[in-house]
Amino acid sequence: MRRQPVQQRGAATVTAIVDACASLLNEYDYDDITTARIVEVAGVPIGSFYQYFPDKRSVVHALALRGMETCLREIEQMFATGQIADTWREAMKQVVGVYLRMMAEIPGFGRVRFSDMLDSHRLDASVDQYELMAERLAELFVARFGAHGDAPVMLTFRIAVQTADALFKLAERVDEDDRAYVVGTANELLTGVLGSVLEDPQSP
Repeated sequence: MRRQPVQQRGAATVTAIVDACASLLNEYDYDDITTARIVEVAGVPIGSFYQYFPDKRSVVHALALRGMETCLREIEQMFATGQIADTWREAMKQVVGVYLRMMAEIPGFGRVRFSDMLDSHRLDASVDQYELMAERLAELFVARFGAHGDAPVMLTFRIAVQTADALFKLAERVDEDDRAYVVGTANELLTGVLGSVLEDPQSP
């Protein structure tokens, strides 16, 4: 963003722009979306758009960051309020459930997530949102369940996050009858990857 809004009206304008982009991404390919179309759907003047965003890619980046923050906020709340499961395996399934529900319910979240690629262009080469997500999840899980074994914690969680994201994208593209199989495979792979860090060798 060019600058952050300091007044409620400005914040409402930014929200309208990002919401419009999310709505459009559910219907059109990235290349078919223009700043003119975004402001039309948002119902804001083109000058207001450029007051906060330099181009459409910056809006998509803001949308991806908002999705990541919303997802993490809900997961953090689960850990903080004791809603998380007693075992890391079940907790992992809860986290996956939050992610999948957001994909189904939140406009744009299924199209733009974290360091997503659009037409082979990174949203922001200076920010690796997979790494940010992996870092926070690692903190939450290790604090709750402990770290075991010699596997590198941060790298392991980063592998898990990117693997899950790739498989969930595949789940969107296959027939509905095959979706459960892809998601189940993702859960099995995540269990294997994260087990190298979280599984206590003394556990039954």
